[in-house]
Amino acid sequence: RQPESTRILSTHMLAAFTFAAALLHTSGTARVARCCPPAAAVLPATEYMLRQLQPAQSIGLLAAWEKASRDLRAAGFRGPQDEAIGERALKLKQLAETLPRVKSTAMILGLCEKGSLSFETLEEPHKSQAETLSRTSLRAAISAGRGSAIAFVSQWEDHVSIDAVVVNPQYLELGEAAEAVLLADIAQRARAAGVADVRLHPAYQADGAAFYERCGFVAAAGGAEGAPLRFASGSEAPEVAAAEPAAAAEAVAAEPAAATGPAGAEAGAAREGAAEKQGSTDSTSDPRA
Repeated sequence: RQPESTRILSTHMLAAFTFAAALLHTSGTARVARCCPPAAAVLPATEYMLRQLQPAQSIGLLAAWEKASRDLRAAGFRGPQDEAIGERALKLKQLAETLPRVKSTAMILGLCEKGSLSFETLEEPHKSQAETLSRTSLRAAISAGRGSAIAFVSQWEDHVSIDAVVVNPQYLELGEAAEAVLLADIAQRARAAGVADVRLHPAYQADGAAFYERCGFVAAAGGAEGAPLRFASGSEAPEVAAAEPAAAAEAVAAEPAAATGPAGAEAGAAREGAAEKQGSTDSTSDPRA
């Protein structure tokens, strides 16, 4: 018979071994998932809560993404699991430069919505963009841990303009899938409203123009360099089904209640959207700058 102290030691050693094995398995699985995410084409649209965001709702999310982009760039290369290498390092750089500007835009939209500011009395550098800002709303594809995207969309008499799109910098590859779903949703809504002319001011993409071509957006024939892309007249915006409210609530239920940073902000935004459906100053404010 083993002494009591020996049995306790053996039990503790077995528990430690079991914990270490589980940790290694989880770490390995997470590393594979991070390095080899599913292709955008196979991610179902129901992974995302597709909704309009109020400017005030977007500010916290954009601020969290802005901080994450700075932190990721400051951390440098962190190993094989790092997404921000090669072309996507340039994507992260572009996001770090764009997020402060679009956050500023969202702040101005929020203040004008509250009545604290007026589009008619804005001063430069915002005054020259007052009309665009007055026509701008925010559309989002939000998920819990599957990448998210926010678009600034202005509505005009004869066209819809997607002036800027940003994604969660912590999920660059999955963010491309979220952006593709969001672009399809915007194009689909425009077509349903009888607007055939949908324009897009493109951001940097790891796949370049090929990314937007897969989404149906191409350069206009004879268009000047830097001109917005157009949703091809022969393209059909894919049917995108938004997540059901109950499913969206379940998708974010696993998020910690006190979650912080982009993941927590996205979970909060998705919860707000599910609840609503169930119950019913930087250099420029131009999101294209």
